[in-house]
Amino acid sequence: MAATRKAQILMEPDEYTRLAAIAAAQGVSLSALVRAAVREKYLRAATAPREAVAQICALQLPLPAEWDELEQLIEGRHDAGLPR
Repeated sequence: MAATRKAQILMEPDEYTRLAAIAAAQGVSLSALVRAAVREKYLRAATAPREAVAQICALQLPLPAEWDELEQLIEGRHDAGLPR
């Protein structure tokens, strides 16, 4: 694991108690619970677009080999009232 850094946080006693109970119920430490929450809330958004692109690319959709054909396909869908 890469070198980690220490962060100290202060929280209200009732918040601490509630989070400690959640951590215990999940069988993880309070620190692990807080790290997971931070990753989910603040750090996940940065990777979401990359994950979406990777999933789209993994679909291996059949596309025309030539740009002219692809352009006609897109225009045809647009003319049919489908969103761009």
